[in-house]
Amino acid sequence: MSFQHVLIPAIESEPIARQEASKAGGLTNDALSKNAKAYFFEKSGGSKRAELLEKASAPEKKQIADRIRKQYTGADESSKRVQAMGDDEIVNLLKMQEQASNCEITCLTIPTPLNGQTAVSMYGDDQARTKNHPYNPRATKLMLACGHAFPPNSTSGDSDGKPNGIYGDVFVGRAIDDEGKDIWERVDLTPAEVEGDLYKQQWCKIARRKGGGGGQGGSASSLSKTLQNFQNQQQQMCPSAAVAASSGTPAIAADPANENQAKYTWSQTDDEVELKFVVPKETRAKNVTAQFGCKSLRVSLSGVDGCETNELLLCDGVTWDQIDVDGSTFTLQDEPGAKPTGRELCVSLEKASGGQTWNYAIEE
Repeated sequence: MSFQHVLIPAIESEPIARQEASKAGGLTNDALSKNAKAYFFEKSGGSKRAELLEKASAPEKKQIADRIRKQYTGADESSKRVQAMGDDEIVNLLKMQEQASNCEITCLTIPTPLNGQTAVSMYGDDQARTKNHPYNPRATKLMLACGHAFPPNSTSGDSDGKPNGIYGDVFVGRAIDDEGKDIWERVDLTPAEVEGDLYKQQWCKIARRKGGGGGQGGSASSLSKTLQNFQNQQQQMCPSAAVAASSGTPAIAADPANENQAKYTWSQTDDEVELKFVVPKETRAKNVTAQFGCKSLRVSLSGVDGCETNELLLCDGVTWDQIDVDGSTFTLQDEPGAKPTGRELCVSLEKASGGQTWNYAIEE
């Protein structure tokens, strides 16, 4: 029995490739994990370096070992151990390091009842960014579509000036992981499921829902250690909601529903969610109708340029979580950065459950 998974190249001109591997290894000897590790090991030049170490002569081994010993000249235990090692021992250790996994596994979704206990994982080179591998726009969009929103137009915490997102080629695969029934099995993930309008892909839409397993959709304690490190150590690559909740600083992200990306941006703190709409220059409060429900929002304009006789609907849908209707409101302000009109409608939703992280603002 075999299963399908995909390879998403960093270079957009290269097509997303369908890969096939055997299910026989199960979880303990997973073919996708093995293949990904081998791919990144080879691509990073690890196999060539390991081969050179294997073929090194005795004088070459001594030269290599001496260079390593010079790096460990302190009085700490590690330095003492290295100094006591023979040439062959040091070279063998270097070979083991070369062969060690340089593959980072990131959870796009964790298994939950809502997604049918389905886990989708992304495999990439853990040093792709620092190795200057190309930015991978398709893999980054896939992360976003699964609810892992990145703050836009920001740069790395290391001040490398690079945009946030995924770098280098990545593999993506799917598995059924039901601990209650003691089931772990690879199932197909095809190129068609990671292409096109990702926000309309059914599995991505489920991932973004509360309890859907993607982004903040599942319990943080259920996420793998890899994803926890991904969130804690690289805030620029965290779900924007997680950044907002931990820092108290709103992190603006596009709404998950693709058709709404041009309509508004949204941000959140522990207590509030704010949506910002660019509206016609002459818009006044009398032109705005905002209907707040305990878990819904409808905002429209009337009587302004472009909608003198008809209502212009800005948004209408279900909010991520319940809101305090009495504490919710809207304001209008002039904002030069609100292109093209310079006029902005800000809708503030007071969270009914303070401290609850929202994964999206509205699902329309």
